[in-house]
Amino acid sequence: MHMDKLKGLLFTVLLIWGSTLQAQTKMSATEASSFKQKVEKQAQSTNSITADFDASKQVSVLKQPSTNSGKFRLKGNKLLWKYDAPQENAMLFDQDKLYMRDEKGKKSTIDLNKNRRFRQLQSLMTETNKGNVFDEANFIIQFFKTNADKIAILTPKNKDMARFIKEVVLTFKANEYSVSEIKIVEKTDDFTVFKLKNKKFNSNIPDSEFKL
Repeated sequence: MHMDKLKGLLFTVLLIWGSTLQAQTKMSATEASSFKQKVEKQAQSTNSITADFDASKQVSVLKQPSTNSGKFRLKGNKLLWKYDAPQENAMLFDQDKLYMRDEKGKKSTIDLNKNRRFRQLQSLMTETNKGNVFDEANFIIQFFKTNADKIAILTPKNKDMARFIKEVVLTFKANEYSVSEIKIVEKTDDFTVFKLKNKKFNSNIPDSEFKL
């Protein structure tokens, strides 16, 4: 490519990138307070959530992200992530246990009282969707807005969590006060993005859905 064309392309990319960055602005204290109240009101009125999800994991050593899709279910203390494609596996948080089933159908159980990392993951994923959404005791939280979305960036205060999670980015679509996208950035800068869609609140989810 001719050098002038290359410079022109780089300038265009930087211009677009700069415009994208400028589109995300920090909320004022008043905006953040109002937004938090609306999200927490939504969470407090939520007894259950059903949704479909797409998940994408970006690992630095891989050129392309790995992608999955499946079903999300939340009811009380039960939280299910069930992957349907490209391979079937599942994770079920229930009380003090994490139940897992791999793509070969093999099941295993982890005692969350003995595994702090998975206990913190359970708390993060549950409270993100229900209850104490903005846990300021355990996270430094910054609020941003774009023309379409509201964004909360959570940085762990807890040293144990900070050992493997750098930050959590929660995205809320315009005029919605439940999370639509959860991005978990690891200490290595690898990250996983969960995009929830077709969300339904307070539907009657049978207990049979929480069996692996």
